[in-house]
Amino acid sequence: MTGDLIPHAVRELIAERLDSVPELEAVLLFRESPGRTWTAEEAGTRLYVSTTVAAHVLDTLAGRGFFAAAGGAYRYQPESVDLAIAVDQLADAYRRHLVTITEMIHAKPSRNVRDFANAFRLRKPT
Repeated sequence: MTGDLIPHAVRELIAERLDSVPELEAVLLFRESPGRTWTAEEAGTRLYVSTTVAAHVLDTLAGRGFFAAAGGAYRYQPESVDLAIAVDQLADAYRRHLVTITEMIHAKPSRNVRDFANAFRLRKPT
């Protein structure tokens, strides 16, 4: 059923680049005002998280290609057109299917668990 409601690009975006609802909401918040720069304190206030958590979320999302970061300030600047389109689709899907999107995020294994599992993948010798 998820496949019918949520576009493939959105499912892929969540699977590969978004690990928490605060990350998702930060991306959508910044997308609303693409020319605005945000500090961790400002973002934390809007996202209802501490400045420390907000700083971690913003640094993480900048590292994943959603934001540009300079001098402790961040702004929405997707690294590619494809990422920007996927975020636009995410915003639409989240507006229409909030529960489904949040369930998809909460159902993901943590990044640490995925990294641990990947360590045991069999690879062909090169």
